[in-house]
Amino acid sequence: VAEDAADEVGVLSRAFNRMTHQLSTQRDDLMGANRELDERRRFTETVLAGVSAGVIGLDRRGRIHLPNRSASELVGRPLEEAVGRDLREVLPELAESLDEVVRRPDRLVQHEIRLATPNGRSRTLLVRAAAEHLDGEIIGFVVTFDDITELVSAQRKAAWADVARRIAHEIKNPLTPIQLSAERLKRKYLKEIQSDPETYVALIETIVRQVGDIGRMVDEFSSFARMPAPQMKPDDLADICRQALFLQRTGSPEVEFASLIPDHKVPVVCDGRLVGQALTNLLKNAIEGIQGRENPDAGRGRITLSLTEHSERLVVEIIDNGRGLPQENRERLTEPYVTTRAKGTGLGLAIVKKIMEDHAGDLYLEDAPGGGAKVSLIFPIAEPPPLQPSAETTVSHGV
Repeated sequence: VAEDAADEVGVLSRAFNRMTHQLSTQRDDLMGANRELDERRRFTETVLAGVSAGVIGLDRRGRIHLPNRSASELVGRPLEEAVGRDLREVLPELAESLDEVVRRPDRLVQHEIRLATPNGRSRTLLVRAAAEHLDGEIIGFVVTFDDITELVSAQRKAAWADVARRIAHEIKNPLTPIQLSAERLKRKYLKEIQSDPETYVALIETIVRQVGDIGRMVDEFSSFARMPAPQMKPDDLADICRQALFLQRTGSPEVEFASLIPDHKVPVVCDGRLVGQALTNLLKNAIEGIQGRENPDAGRGRITLSLTEHSERLVVEIIDNGRGLPQENRERLTEPYVTTRAKGTGLGLAIVKKIMEDHAGDLYLEDAPGGGAKVSLIFPIAEPPPLQPSAETTVSHGV
């Protein structure tokens, strides 16, 4: 507006122009601040999307307003659909951490929790919760969590490996003289036993048999404690599968065995002896699962071993119609000394898991269609990275 006039109109014009200039400046400042906020928000979302840890931003009432992608993946549900809901309702396992940081907002809260995901798997999470302050007031909370399942499992395995070494050493040493002494008693003094020689023989044989059982258990301890570094070389996975199946078919004729193995060679870079040991352990587990069925009229036991080739991996599956796998703590079955059998050592699956890890592969435990268990071994077709040499080069069967 022109400001030339010296009358009241000119004064009003100058005041109007100053006001419009101030409004324009304030508008530009506000738009710049909004752009900066948008850029910061996009940067924050980009950072959160790129981190492996789960991060959930909460308002002062504990309602979700900014979850990242990793958080949804770790808990197994889309948290972006839960925006606006109380975290305690969406993830009750995190309620204790949130309640504690609400009570004591001046400190960082840290808990270790077990979280069951909707797909049936269980994770161990290290949860941290902290209050967000602005000008002395709490404006919200931030909850972060990391998946430490493999770390905890590795720590347990390392501890149990040390225990296994000690057990094998302390128990194995007296076993041989006990067995030899029992056999000598039978040979030398059986003819001198006049009263009830049958009981004498039965007791001696019981000692020898139980010593043998303990010896085999100690061998398992020793095998787990001294797992050798795999000797990687080109091999035929189909032939390894056929050999493992043949041995178990011969030893358990009461079980029906079926194979879906290609007739041609299936090349893979692996340690054939260790992979054969893994398959043997799994087939033995399947046989024992069939023998442990609660219903004696369930029909003949059946085990199917299949090998399928995919573009980037090879999949070996063993399916049985036995009693199946427990739903609770299923993921812990691959840890040492975790077993569902009364006389099991809990080392079979732990050894299989270690062998697959050394081959850069995976082990999956699932329910078989129609009942029973389904165990899958996944081998990458690409050659796995070289392993660090180990001081142990063979599996020890004695101490």
